Amino acid sequence: MVKLDGVIHGFSSRLAGDMSQDTEKRQHFLHALGVNDSAIFAQQVHDNRISVVHKQSTGVVPGVDGLVSRDVPVAVLAADCVPVLLVDPVNHICAAVHAGWKGTLGNVVGHAVRAMVQAGVEVGKIYGVIGPHIGACCYTVGTQRVNAFAQRLGNDEKMAYCADGTWHLDIGLINYRQLIEEGVARDHIDAPPLCTSCQRNDFFSYRKDSEASFGKMIAVIGFRNNL
Repeated sequence: MVKLDGVIHGFSSRLAGDMSQDTEKRQHFLHALGVNDSAIFAQQVHDNRISVVHKQSTGVVPGVDGLVSRDVPVAVLAADCVPVLLVDPVNHICAAVHAGWKGTLGNVVGHAVRAMVQAGVEVGKIYGVIGPHIGACCYTVGTQRVNAFAQRLGNDEKMAYCADGTWHLDIGLINYRQLIEEGVARDHIDAPPLCTSCQRNDFFSYRKDSEASFGKMIAVIGFRNNL
């Protein structure tokens, strides 16, 4: 995401430690980024529900995979799933979204954009960044999952392709396209080509890591004058 005045956002790496289990490391990362420990987290149930939170909200919001806020930092955790951060710096509204394959199929980022618009955002002023996630290079799936996406989104070789008899699915690209379909400008979306599975020295990966080495990374966003 381009540098926006007053907006604080970031993604942790493996170097920062497991953000799902070690609250001390989580707080250290958030504080280093400039975010205090009042960040609100989504429970992440692999669906497409979004919740709008306020300063009165605390801890973890149950039953949702995305949070929209005007006055409190919001965060999600990921390790292969797609973390997406969104912000309208003019109307001062941000969102953090966790998009696993089920959430991606259900257009969770589209639901987040719509929730932001209902909260007062102008969609043309939204900026977004798609964080580290498993790439199509490593995300192999069965035909049933490919068919589910094809039925919902149509056939597209960039979205799903077969190589050596194995299907690969690009959930990062799908989330990128869903943002554009909601009206977010292409040049307002950062989507660096980072694969958590290929680059497991840098990122945690649900598919590549062992039980002993597995962890989760954090994606957080908020506004400096609210922290």
